[in-house]
Amino acid sequence: MFLHKYWRSTPRSLFQLYSFLYFGYILFFGGLDPKEKKSCYLILTLCIASAIFWSGFEQAGSSLNLFADRYVDNTIDSLSFTIPSSWYQSLNPTFIVLLAPLYSMLWIWLSKRFLEPSSPVKFAFGLLLLAAGFAVMIVAAKIVTGGGLAAPYWLVLTYLLHTMGELCLSPVGLSAISRLSPKSYVGQMMGLWFCASAIGNILAGLLAGHFDSESLQDFPDIYMQIVILCGVAGILLLVFSKSLKRLDPSSTKSES
Repeated sequence: MFLHKYWRSTPRSLFQLYSFLYFGYILFFGGLDPKEKKSCYLILTLCIASAIFWSGFEQAGSSLNLFADRYVDNTIDSLSFTIPSSWYQSLNPTFIVLLAPLYSMLWIWLSKRFLEPSSPVKFAFGLLLLAAGFAVMIVAAKIVTGGGLAAPYWLVLTYLLHTMGELCLSPVGLSAISRLSPKSYVGQMMGLWFCASAIGNILAGLLAGHFDSESLQDFPDIYMQIVILCGVAGILLLVFSKSLKRLDPSSTKSES
């Protein structure tokens, strides 16, 4: 598993250690009341889920882009045109523009009917959609290991699923952290939220380093590791979603 290399680098380990130590300082020595401490535990859970999500999502600009350049049939014979691999990077912002209004309307529609999922459940959906995207890449990688080139629609579907997952997690996370943070530590908690994203990006870089063109047969297994990591994290959030929801002061107020 790629995670063991994370701990070999002292700067990376110290960065994570300082983040947790500062969080611990706020939690135990920040003068928080019991409700605020419960909120902090939920924030920590969401930050860990966020780091896991970005470790897979940020393959878009590295390993997935290299896959698009080397192992995808980008030639349109009828037009005598080859799709530049960099064009695939425009899929995520395009899907964001198209889908963000639909997601916004969906959450409002569900909220009016008291059916809106809690933040942990939305995070779980994001992780499971990310896992589904990499499951698609397993199929594409097996086509390549079989000696062929993958069709572009495999990557298009992957980016679509990843963007759908991002819309379940990224804007929801920003809103949840600002809402859950103790009043005296809103800025610090937002900083820790972005530290979680940074840790996810570090993990993404380490993971991308395992994609070696000379070891093409390992690609499906690496994608499977990401599917397992994100899938298990998403399932755990779903299983414990009710317990996590009790840590949210706004949910307890609505229930009472």
